This record gives sequence, C-alpha cells and structure tokens, in this order.
Amino acid sequence: MTTITAPMVATTLRALASPMPPPADQELLLCAEAPRHRVEHAPPQGDRVPLLSALRPELGWPHWLLRVPMRWLGESRYERLQGLDWQVEPFVPPSVGQPGEPWRFSLDVAQFPPRAARVPRVDTSVESATDVGGVASGEVENDAGGEVDIEMNGLLLLGLYLEPRAVVMEGERHGVMHELSAAELNQQVAWALDELFELPPHRWAHGFVPSPGEVDAQAAAISEVKGESAGESDGVCFVVAACQYPPGILDVSPGCELDPTQAGPALAALARLHRFARSTALGRRCSLVLFAGDQIYADASGGLADSRSGVERYARSYNEFKAGPARLLPQTVARVVHGIDDHEIVDNWEPGASDDLGPWFSVARQAAWDHRWEAGARAGGPEALWHDFEWRGASFFIADARCEREARRVANWSTARMWTAVQRDAFVAWLARSAGRPRFMMSGSLPLPRRRATAEHPASSLRSDAWDGYPHSLHELLGEVWRARASGLVFLSGDEHRSGWVSAQISAVDGGSDGEAGGDPVRIHSVHSSALYAPWPFAITAKEEFAAPEAFEFDGPDGRRLRCVVSAWDDHPGDGFAVLRVRAGAVELWFDRAGDPVGDGADPHATLLR
Repeated sequence: MTTITAPMVATTLRALASPMPPPADQELLLCAEAPRHRVEHAPPQGDRVPLLSALRPELGWPHWLLRVPMRWLGESRYERLQGLDWQVEPFVPPSVGQPGEPWRFSLDVAQFPPRAARVPRVDTSVESATDVGGVASGEVENDAGGEVDIEMNGLLLLGLYLEPRAVVMEGERHGVMHELSAAELNQQVAWALDELFELPPHRWAHGFVPSPGEVDAQAAAISEVKGESAGESDGVCFVVAACQYPPGILDVSPGCELDPTQAGPALAALARLHRFARSTALGRRCSLVLFAGDQIYADASGGLADSRSGVERYARSYNEFKAGPARLLPQTVARVVHGIDDHEIVDNWEPGASDDLGPWFSVARQAAWDHRWEAGARAGGPEALWHDFEWRGASFFIADARCEREARRVANWSTARMWTAVQRDAFVAWLARSAGRPRFMMSGSLPLPRRRATAEHPASSLRSDAWDGYPHSLHELLGEVWRARASGLVFLSGDEHRSGWVSAQISAVDGGSDGEAGGDPVRIHSVHSSALYAPWPFAITAKEEFAAPEAFEFDGPDGRRLRCVVSAWDDHPGDGFAVLRVRAGAVELWFDRAGDPVGDGADPHATLLR
C-alpha cells in the first residue's frame, strides 16, 4: 500500500470555496467517484472490518482505492479530519464478479481514524441551523428540549479512475502511460477531491463508513444526555417497509434527495424514510431497517414486457434499488435486513403441479442471497434464507415464508406446509433462546388476521397467499408460540399493500390453572406494513377481506386444543412504512403516510402494544 501524505485542515465540506483547478499547463488525469451503493459494514472480525458495496458498472474497475478520514456531523455536514492522511492503494479486482455486482471486501481496523471524542451536553436553547437545500442541522432533541450532537469519525471510500483524456493519452503511448510519482499522484488526488467535493454531499456521502464502535458510542451518548440508566434507556428502534414497485420512465424525482416533497409518487415513501432517519429525533435513534419482502418486482409488467434474462430480472433490479434513495440512509441506520417474497420470484409464487418450481425459482433465490444487505457472515444460504439475530437488546427471527412452500391442491390443503420442519425447529429453538427479551418474527406473508373467506370456508385457504393459506403451518406457528409462553411476541409482515395491526390471545380451550401450560393466555401482536409504492388499486387488500375480530380453534402441541382470539383490525391505508420502538416494557408503533409523516418520538399518535 502506498500512503500519500497530504496536510488537512478541518473544514466543513459544504462551506468549501471554489475548488482549486489544475494549472493551465497541467491536466486532471484522475476522477474520484463514490460507490454505487451505500457501504454496509459489520462488526470487526479479528482485526478486519467486513464491508459491502458495489462500484459503478459504467466506469469499470478503478485504478486505485482512496480512503479519506472524515467526520460526519449529522444531516449533510461532513468535514475532513485534521492531521490525518488519506490513503491510496492500487485496486485489486475481486476474482469473481464484474463492476456493479456486490463487492465484498474488508479493511484493517487500524486504517480507520480513532473514534470521536464526544462531550455530551444539554442545551435547552436549541437553534435550528440550516444546511444545503434548507435541511436542518444534525442534532437530536431530547424529551426535555436538549440536544445531542451527532459526531462520527470514519473513512470516505472512493474509487480513483482515469479521466477520459488520460485514457486517450495512454492510447497515444501504445497503452503505456508514464508512472505517476508519489508527488504527482498526491497532487492529482487533491485536484480530484476538490472536484468531487464541489458536488452536494448526497452524491458521495454514501461512501462514508464509521469507525468501528462509532454507531454504538453515538447511541450511548444520546442515552447519557437524556439521563437514562442502563435499565431505563430506550430499546431498539427500527423501520419495517415492503413492496417497492419500480419507478417507470416518467417517474422522475429531481431534487428529492434534498427535499422529499419533490419526490414523485414512486419514490415518495423512500424519500420520507430518508428524511425520517436523517432529520428527526426519533429517526436518528433508528438503527435497523427491515425490508419485509418485494424489495424488487421482477414481474413488474405481469409478464407483458418482463425480461427473459435472469440478470435483468433480478440482479439489475436489486442493484437499482440499492442505488436509489435507499443509498441515502444515514449511518445511524447500522443494519439493513431483507426477507424474500413472491414478486422477487413471480407473483404469488408457489410450486405448481408435480412440484414444478418454474423457470425462475432457482435464479431468483440465488439472487436474493447474493444481494443480501449483510456485510459480514450470515447463517444460511440460497437454500435456507431464514435466519435470526440479536440487535440492541432485542431478538429477531427472519422467516422464509415463500421459498419452502409445498404445492397445494384439493387433496392436501389442510396438511401442505408453508415452511419446512427444519425451519420450524429453528423457530422453536429461537423462541427458547430469546425468552425474556423483546422479540420480533418477520415474514413477507401475513400471519394474522386470517382472510374472511378462509374463516367461513376452510378449503378457501387454497385461494389465500398468506399464512392462513397453509392452515397446518399457521397452527404450528401459533401452537409453538403458545407452548413457549411467548407473550409480547410481535409478528412483522408486508405483502397486502395495506398497513394495520391486530392483537391476539392464544389459550387452551380446556383452560388450566396459573403456572400450568395453558393457564394464562399468550398475548401477541401482528403488525403489517404497507407498500412503499403500490400504484395498482386491484393489488391492495381491502380491509373487509380480513376476519377481524374473530376467534378460531385448532389442534395445538401436546394434544391440546387451542383458541386464538383476534382483535379488530386497526387500519392505516396508503403507501408508507412502519416504525417500532421498544420503550418502558412496551412497543411503540407509528405508521408513516403522505401528509402525516413520522416525526419526533413524542408524537401523540404512537400506539402502544403491550
């Protein structure tokens, strides 16, 4: 590795004067470009930090990788770190893959700058500074009106490419360009950075990676300023979103990166998600985003004009989604997790006659695995997309309610499985491990409530794509929750293109005394997030289709007969997303909508799930 020394003066990049152009007798031979996707990061593995991104395919492989020590001050405010050198090293292309495909790599922990020295302060006179595009400054208001400065050190990762004029010069020299000396390369990098930082931050800030431990240190600083003890602090805060129908040729949204009100219908919810996570007090505490299926629509035209190429249908669609407004999520959102659902294969996919998986199943499942958001190691693989993880004191099980389905027909509708026994057993083991913690189970398909048609005529489950379409698996799910006494469990889902929630109580029909299995009802909740963008009204489930409120009985584990009593459906129609926060032993719930965006954590419209 060649380390290029460059003196740095701390200066806010948004306030830089006009960049210094190259002298008239010299040419700019390099350009600095941010990756195409947000750089995802994982906790260090030994002395290496796993990272994930993708490079811009139209530029090819870069010649060098540039790492610039930076500090993020919240919103769109960044500054170069004083006294730290940028680092340049030749780029070594991965042995597998092409530019634009997922790029998994790692950096040495020692290459990151030290964590920021935070001095938490409370100031009841919060001023509203402005930034590029009129966005408010990066400060988190606490319940008492104070503030917490966002301050994270890290690296800005950039690719250094030869400018077209340099390529021409290289051709004039029969493919051999003179080797840049350290001083020449240093000067070229300085000019390239000046040119890059003339652009607004949303063009390059997604290449910023916090130093290891910075995100956790920021969360701890917020809790300290709010005067929270370890036992009183807020728990995990996260977003659940689903179903992003792709923008069309006329769905352009210029300026939505700076002002979400400029977004067209196709990107409006994603633009609000970006604003929420970056510009609101509650959003800055949001550390996790869950995409509950249909992150892409491989069958967007319903077969009319869908590509016959697996690369076009799946890989390109995943890459375009990550290169869109999703790349603008701030680094306070430290983790993004995705679960697969039907439109990432084909609409309402399930095996056909004779268990035929169809032409797209294998390539779609492989693409979902290849384009997962996790930078580090994750259990499973293309044939086991379900997994679980712990996050900020809560436990999550990401179920695969799509790829393990059995073919259904009149003869087996009551016994066909939505998930395999292996996945069920993993869920049971997770319930045992997660006891005593807030826990959430996410699947693309809706567990509760059932369809009204299914409740009235059980064989109508053949027409349902949700969990009630596989009654045997639904009863297994609810029965294991009852056996584990998993009160407080929250189901998360997103496929009906309609937001809402219900609560349910599961109890033994024959009752039982306190302390016995079946003594007290097990109370759970089911939260369903609407689509980020669902333009077709016929694809939106009507609330009248839900059997809520209702009560139904089923055979549970250990030969017990169980009853599930479901509350009324609390309806929140329209495109948007859900926000959940664990606080004071309960789960707070908000639904974001156009005209009613989620704002500060003290929002009186929060629903408490107990």
